[in-house]
Parts: sequence; structure tokens; C-alpha cells
Amino acid sequence: MFRRLFRFAFIVLTALPLMSFRLEQANTAQEKLLYDVRGAFVTARPDVPKGLVIATDMLVDEAIRATVRSIALPRTIISVRIDEMSHMPMLIGSRHEAKVTVQAISVNSGEPIARGTFKTSIFLLDGDTADRDLAEKIADRIASEFRLDGTRRPTMAAALFP
Repeated sequence: MFRRLFRFAFIVLTALPLMSFRLEQANTAQEKLLYDVRGAFVTARPDVPKGLVIATDMLVDEAIRATVRSIALPRTIISVRIDEMSHMPMLIGSRHEAKVTVQAISVNSGEPIARGTFKTSIFLLDGDTADRDLAEKIADRIASEFRLDGTRRPTMAAALFP
């Protein structure tokens, strides 16, 4: 009985530290999809709050200015369009959601070279800071996709996988 329990505890105690190691990613293959973002502009439909557009533009621009690339990459400008913004009141708090389209445009040719759409949402108990919090979530997603530096909110995943 004790031998089986000891064996199980030994396996668990040796497996936990080994699970914390991870392999380094190969940078050569992923660098082809990376761009040197020189600027960004944020647009939206008229029904999207101005505070959301201004805060998103400010946060994305701040992340771009904080990024320094050590190797030469294709220079781009990103166009961020907030297509939809919805607000759903719930029993406690409210859920705010935005549909965002991001397009990377080449500085040299002016041609679009990449395009993507994503939805992001937040749940808030107090809706006073909804525009700012949703803008932070949008800017964090754009910064992570384009590997931009800048101040990001700490998350559980960032704490577990630095």
C-alpha cells in the first residue's frame, strides 16, 4: 500500500518540474510573418463610441513606439477598423463586445499584405470604464499578433508562460 502511494507521489513530484520546461521556438520560420509596424490608424462606424476609438488608437500607437526591431523586416502600417460594438446588460454587470478588422499595408507599395478579423469581449460590473477596458483588450490582441512591445495587463497565462 505504502509502496504504491510512494511510487505515485514520486511520479507526480518528478513530473511537475518537468512540465514547467518548454522548448524554445524556432525564430527563423516565424520571422517571415513578422512586420516592422511604423504606424497605425483606427477607424470605426459612426455608432461606435469615440472614447473606444481614441483609446484604441492611443494604446496601439504607444505599443508601436515602444517596439524596436533588431533585424530588417518589411515595413508596414496597420489599419484597425472597429466594425461592430455591442453592449449586453446582464443580471449582474454587462458584457461589451467588439468585432475588429486589422489590415497590414506595405509602406513601399501601398498594397494590403495581410488582413485578419477577430472578436473580443469583456465582462464588467461597472460600465463606466467599458470603452477603456475594451480598448486595452483590442490593443493587447493587436500587440500580441504583431509582436509589439508596450505595457500589457498581466494575465494568468503570462504569469505561467513568460
